[in-house]
Amino acid sequence: MRRTCIGIYGGEGEYVRKLAGYIRRRCGDGLEVKAFTRKEALRECLEAGGLDCVLTETDGEAICAEYGVWTAFLSEGASAGAKADGIYIDKYQSAEQIWRLLLKFGGERLKGAGTPLAAADAAPVFIGIASPLHGCGRTSLGLCVGRMLGQRERTLLVTLDEFSCLPEIMGEPDAPAELSELYYYYSQGELSGIRIQSALCRWGEAEYLAPVREPEDLYRDGNPYEAGFFRALAMEGAYRYVVLDLGGSLCGKGELLGLCGRIYVPEQDAPGDLVRLRRFHGWLEGMGLSERALRCRIPWEMGRGGPENLRLAFLAKTGAAVRALLQKDGFLPKEAG
Repeated sequence: MRRTCIGIYGGEGEYVRKLAGYIRRRCGDGLEVKAFTRKEALRECLEAGGLDCVLTETDGEAICAEYGVWTAFLSEGASAGAKADGIYIDKYQSAEQIWRLLLKFGGERLKGAGTPLAAADAAPVFIGIASPLHGCGRTSLGLCVGRMLGQRERTLLVTLDEFSCLPEIMGEPDAPAELSELYYYYSQGELSGIRIQSALCRWGEAEYLAPVREPEDLYRDGNPYEAGFFRALAMEGAYRYVVLDLGGSLCGKGELLGLCGRIYVPEQDAPGDLVRLRRFHGWLEGMGLSERALRCRIPWEMGRGGPENLRLAFLAKTGAAVRALLQKDGFLPKEAG
């Protein structure tokens, strides 16, 4: 099955190539992007049926209309929007904003034939990270698990922490999108692999979604996001593994814990923490999930935080502890280094 292909046409070669390159990076393997600076080349590709939609300067309108392909126009100074004579996007704004508007107006078309789905015989595996403790290394554990598994198969990390420190740790306070935006598309039946790819942040081989900015955005009608949302993320995004950091509050998240085949529980030795851990494991036992839970200790080496300190921790004690954990569970072979 071929990927959905979008063509970008304009007279300024450098502008067109940079915009096409940005969109390629944002959507990963889910979308093919072709840049055109000559009308003849655009016509040849349309003639061969090689484009599903086109983003073009207005002088390319006649060619696109001739072949009946869905078209949005790069305009100079016109306000973005769907008008009687077409869809217009101001070319003099950031590539990110142009991509977002293209998704807004052409999302259903971009969702089409090129969206990869996880193979039926390779059902996604969910790994949970849950603990009643704060400062126990949940975030570091999730990032390291995501990166190590991501070196072998596609892996997505999602954090459900109401006040996550992930953006600050990664040095990315301005992520392209947050989890609640994808949930909105899911609730409208418009979630797609392209939308997921456009929202991703990366740390090495780790792919993760930015957490919500407001804690209320993690809930719908007072309840946590349903398990079906995370299944859809895995299937539409073609992920083999999904790592769910359940966050500091576990109220109402029993269904999500039940989704996870393995639940890692970071622990500490303070007297109060031991009491909370004992009560937590009793709660898991009451739900029939105690056999899935595995206690673990994550060495804390983050120092002042930041991506460089996390990288060093990943290469040293923190990474070694997480690797041993994944090898013990069979997620990684013993020789993985």
